Amino acid sequence: MLQHISIDLGLDDLSLLDLRTLDPPPALGANLIMIIGTARSEKHLHVSADRFCKWLRTAHQLTPYADGLLGRGELRLKLKRKNRKARMLNTAGVSDSSNTDNGIRTGWVCVNIGIIEDGSAIQEREVAQRDDDYVGFGGEVSGAKVVVQMLTEEKREELDLETLWTQALARYTRRKDRIAKGQEEMAVPSDNVGPLLDSNDSPQSLSLPPQSH
Repeated sequence: MLQHISIDLGLDDLSLLDLRTLDPPPALGANLIMIIGTARSEKHLHVSADRFCKWLRTAHQLTPYADGLLGRGELRLKLKRKNRKARMLNTAGVSDSSNTDNGIRTGWVCVNIGIIEDGSAIQEREVAQRDDDYVGFGGEVSGAKVVVQMLTEEKREELDLETLWTQALARYTRRKDRIAKGQEEMAVPSDNVGPLLDSNDSPQSLSLPPQSH
């Protein structure tokens, strides 16, 4: 997949973020693996995302969802309308000073590939099929969820997803270490309990309040 994104699609500066240990999990789902790549232009962004989704469907029988993707026909139509508007303004001797992009520039496409297990996609288990000891909303899943973030260079610098998720992982690791350290400090070694007990006392009696007569 990384080879296809880099060589066939031509995305640059690929980054892979393993967020499977993050707790609580990201909004995109648990067991998340995120791939980030930079497109050379807005057109390259949408063409690459469209070709990537088509490759996933035909070569791997997956059903990806691309949020922010403009289809080939939609992008061509919007570009055609924008160029026609520019020609009309030039003919009338009026310059277009507006900063609107007519919905052409998104700068960011998120391709959600779904849950991957043993090289194939699986559906989330329905509530009725979960184990009795599972508590929560939605479906219990196994495997890893893979998401590919495709961005233009300007949008990638603006969002800085690498720093965002790297800092989230660092905070989780520090919190986990603090909890583990606290649990170790609270644990009392068994060989230190003996000298604290009187010959007439037992561990059970020390855990109970004195009885009134």
